[in-house]
Amino acid sequence: MREMLTIEDLAKYPFLKKASSFVESYGLTFQDLASDEYDYVVQRAVERVRRGIEGRRAELNVVDPETEILAYPLSLAFVYGLKSGWVVRRFANSEQKRCFELLKGEEKEKIAEVGRDGFDWDLEGTELMVSGALFDFSLPVENYLEVAPSFHSPDWKLVNRHVTGGRVYLKHVEVARLLSEALKLKILRKAEEEDIKKFQMPEKLLSKLEGLEKLVKDAKKYDEEVMAEFVEEAKPPCIVALLKDLAAGKSLSHMARFTVTTFLINTGESVENVLKCFTNVADFDEGKAKYQVEHIAGLIGSKTKYLPPKCDVLRSFGLCVGEDAYCKRVRHPLQYYKMKAREIKRKKGWEKSG
Repeated sequence: MREMLTIEDLAKYPFLKKASSFVESYGLTFQDLASDEYDYVVQRAVERVRRGIEGRRAELNVVDPETEILAYPLSLAFVYGLKSGWVVRRFANSEQKRCFELLKGEEKEKIAEVGRDGFDWDLEGTELMVSGALFDFSLPVENYLEVAPSFHSPDWKLVNRHVTGGRVYLKHVEVARLLSEALKLKILRKAEEEDIKKFQMPEKLLSKLEGLEKLVKDAKKYDEEVMAEFVEEAKPPCIVALLKDLAAGKSLSHMARFTVTTFLINTGESVENVLKCFTNVADFDEGKAKYQVEHIAGLIGSKTKYLPPKCDVLRSFGLCVGEDAYCKRVRHPLQYYKMKAREIKRKKGWEKSG
């Protein structure tokens, strides 16, 4: 028996087809929403976008599910109306996190219905024990491959999954991760559609859009400030390990040297400070090393500033030393640093204000 979706469920998962039908039943236009009568919907949509821009999950308003459902498509309109890939990515990440946390606490039947209604996935509940691991769901391979390739961990590769009869077997939390990632990809891909690129916010709502534009400017400035001052505690495990080896005087491979140098340069370290990291290595040649670091920093030669390799590349060279909680959310060392540095600085800011 299929699980019925309540209005509270639609408020929790407003990307569902049934939620869209609910919105359509109101027959509202943008002009209607711009009127004072629906200001509460506009305010909720703005708040949802604001939290996304700030890198926080949108809070669920269970007291007023109708407003929550109506505000979602309007929040998307604001996001796409800002014409900023940065905003789209921030909002998509915020919605992904929110969806993931909600799905982790749902019953099997409810999750299966979210998969069916939201993404046309043929999710089936199961209780299959394989080599001591209990699988809660199965999903057709084609549905699985719509999302799984976007994850960088080898655990998600199809060859490393239990597959029987054309279906992939998954744990509860894995399905929550897949569904929430599917939502994120849906938001990102929608932004690339031609009609969305041409979309212009109605004039009556432009004042709200202008307020969000200022918020975007401030948030980007904050990101720049995060990168302006190096946060020691925010280094990813791979970089920590490489710096530890350098301090011990170990000789690193070319890829390892390139990785640690590009990371330090791109997180604001000076050429002089980067060179200091290599002084304990037996074959250190200051003149040669300085030339190489300046070249990587884009100060000489082609004037191209090089970036560190992606996590997949580091893994293939044996430079990944194991994932922590942050690693599971990123695919690049600089992503790791920015995310962790932002959270550390925000926490320190709260402690000071408290």
